Amino acid sequence: MKIPRWLQTLNEQGTVPHSAANSAAGQAMLRKLRDELKLVRVATRGTRRTIVVDDAMQLQRWLDARYPQTGLDPDTLPTRQGNIVRGGGSKAGRRTHTVQPVLFKFFDPRKTNPWARQTARYGMAAATTNRLHRLDLPPRWRLLTVENWEPFQRADYAAASIPVMVVYLLGKVADVTIRALATFSPPPESMLHFGDYDWEGLYVFQRLAKVLPAMRLYVPAGIEDLFKIHRNRELIAKQTPAQAFDRQNRHCRPVIRLIQHYNGGLEQEIVDLPVLD
Repeated sequence: MKIPRWLQTLNEQGTVPHSAANSAAGQAMLRKLRDELKLVRVATRGTRRTIVVDDAMQLQRWLDARYPQTGLDPDTLPTRQGNIVRGGGSKAGRRTHTVQPVLFKFFDPRKTNPWARQTARYGMAAATTNRLHRLDLPPRWRLLTVENWEPFQRADYAAASIPVMVVYLLGKVADVTIRALATFSPPPESMLHFGDYDWEGLYVFQRLAKVLPAMRLYVPAGIEDLFKIHRNRELIAKQTPAQAFDRQNRHCRPVIRLIQHYNGGLEQEIVDLPVLD
């Protein structure tokens, strides 16, 4: 675990500006050192406040126990292992792994594609994001991204005239997965996203479209009738549109109007899967 810079300076110099520990974690650490352990104090001179060491020997012993020198460089380790060394927990640090799993189904009317055969036999196929560009794909095919598990599990395009790949986004799709979807070779001739019709679902689409400009949002013809009957106000009550969310996005505007008019969102499970032929 890496010692915070302000704490290391405090240990080496015996004092540090109070503002150096202004973060929430820094303030929690300061309270422990000052109030519980009585190793430091806060000195005030005019408008200036500093943190001062009261017991240098005990502070050094405490630091040695809390931040043992393992000799491991977190920047050279796998993501979670490095996070443990760097911040004390596997989820501290980077938001996601640099390589993610991609679960998908592939449907080919000729059934000659290996991924179509694997889908027919096992129900789905999988690859990692760093190998999507190596998939054997036909010259013409279509991509459908699906936000939630149940629609993905139900998806069946075995009768489609043109091969179809259905990709499961695992709910909140990772950025590395979105970038990997742009590496298919050859690329799909069309791309369609099917997700929840609420703030978070629309933002997933906008994140996809930012990297994949040809991506379109699936909005069924009878969606307003579904909103009238099945809108869920709790979906909207629990969500706040992301700061980067574009309310003027031309693909999202019809759904945004319905969300605002009916004061609720629509879960994608109530909507039938798109017809791709």
